[in-house]
Amino acid sequence: MKFRCERDPLVEAISVASRGVTTRSSGRQALMGLNLVLVGDQLQVTGSDLDLTIIATASVSGSRDGTVLVPSKLLTEIVRNLPEGAVTFEADDNEVRIGSGRSQFAVKTIAVDYPPMPEAPEAAVTIDAALLRDAISQVVSAASTDESRKFELTGVSIAAHGTGI
Repeated sequence: MKFRCERDPLVEAISVASRGVTTRSSGRQALMGLNLVLVGDQLQVTGSDLDLTIIATASVSGSRDGTVLVPSKLLTEIVRNLPEGAVTFEADDNEVRIGSGRSQFAVKTIAVDYPPMPEAPEAAVTIDAALLRDAISQVVSAASTDESRKFELTGVSIAAHGTGI
């Protein structure tokens, strides 16, 4: 895998996808990484804990397609702290090399297969992000944050009803 892009779109994609990565040691090393897939000029970054999967994309200037699994926390910190401007990214089976200006980093890849992600259902819905945020903010305060009690509801149910949710 090899590509070049501006720092800010790369930081955005990696930061968004890293929110899906597990923060606890689950015994599955792959879930502590970000899966980067380059096809043409489109970079797809996936982070998952198997309950939540976040996929972010960025437009890049790709020169060699490929897939690589990189430790999420380390990659996020490196990319956030790069100087503004062009970033080069090159990966082989064992290592990712990231460069920008005079900054150069080499990161060992995670040598396990990333778990397959479930296919999205055929019936998909598109909703404006601001509307969804506003709707969730109205009810999220009722959800408990105490996961130790089995009888408390720690989530928010979202269901489609006709043309609304």
